[in-house]
Amino acid sequence: MTHSKTLQTILLLTLLCAAVAMGCSKTPPATSSSPNSSPTPASAQSAAIETEIVAPQSIAGVIPATGKILVPEDRVAVIGPVNEGRIVRLYAGQGTRVRKGQKLADLESADIDQAEADYLKALADYENAVRSSAAEVKLAQESYDRNKLLYEQKITAGKNLQSAEHDLEVAKAAGENSVNGTKAALTAARRHLLILGLNDATIDALAKKTDLAATFSLNAPIDGIVVERNATVGASVGTDANLFKIIDLSRVWIDADVFEKDLPRVRPGQEVKLTVTAFPEATFSGKVILINSVVDPDTRTVKVRTEVANPDGRLKPDMFANVQIVTDMNRAAISIPQSAVLNDEGKTIVFVAEGNGYKKRQVQAGIQNNDRVEIVDGLTAGDKVVVKGNYLL
Repeated sequence: MTHSKTLQTILLLTLLCAAVAMGCSKTPPATSSSPNSSPTPASAQSAAIETEIVAPQSIAGVIPATGKILVPEDRVAVIGPVNEGRIVRLYAGQGTRVRKGQKLADLESADIDQAEADYLKALADYENAVRSSAAEVKLAQESYDRNKLLYEQKITAGKNLQSAEHDLEVAKAAGENSVNGTKAALTAARRHLLILGLNDATIDALAKKTDLAATFSLNAPIDGIVVERNATVGASVGTDANLFKIIDLSRVWIDADVFEKDLPRVRPGQEVKLTVTAFPEATFSGKVILINSVVDPDTRTVKVRTEVANPDGRLKPDMFANVQIVTDMNRAAISIPQSAVLNDEGKTIVFVAEGNGYKKRQVQAGIQNNDRVEIVDGLTAGDKVVVKGNYLL
């Protein structure tokens, strides 16, 4: 029994040693590279670099500035009555687009009634003076002609002819004096009606009117949009009242603040590009029309005024605008993005792809704008320039 247990123990130990030996003799499998493993540092650097092939293209030098949109001074009109009256009818309100001469309101006034009566009296006096003068001159002329014939036939004395000639000259002078006097009074009466707000057509029609309504109209002096209306029907207004304000936004001004160091590059007539926050996708074009003569002592800037066409009215007064004054233009320049240009110990350099690598090259910069720079020397068309990732090189 004891011998049998000993054999079992020896057999068990033998099997255990064999198992251990087999486990220790196995070689671990080689680990294969995963297709999603991280790239080597060299491949990461290459992936971060972007290039651009140099080619001639237009580039403009610009002066950036900010400004505010204004309504031109000659495109603003404030309308009010020239005499006291009461508003009886309104034809335009805030936001109404009006044309020059269009009626805005009707007012009634006793002053108009008196002025119309004065005009009609002056018109009648003038017409009577014309007729009376013509009749007197005609009568005197006939008397002179008759006496001249009798004198030539030696029927009447010469003194009678002289008297008739004198009467004719007196009639002409008196008639001319009467006509001129009444004409002056008529002109003054008509001018008074024009000042009170009546137009020529209305005045000419007065002679045919059967009833004189003491009304006058306020008319738009310019094309534009009514931006203010301080009037209500039935309100009595005086000569100091501003009832309507009209602005014409078909063209606007932009006053931009330009630093004094940039003034030598600014001239009237230069092209200007501008954008506004409200319409970031749109670019508006204009021209420099005025360079102010005064420098702001606090900001060291000068106002440069641009006029811009605004037919659709998108540009509104007091909007802020980003302005770019185009000072230089090269339509066949070698230009590259600003990001491609580096400063290396005071030298302007770029990296150019050559063979399987990149070579540093010194260049000379010219015109610059917001995103591109002209290269005057150092690059030629066809060169492949590093425009992104050049800091890695």
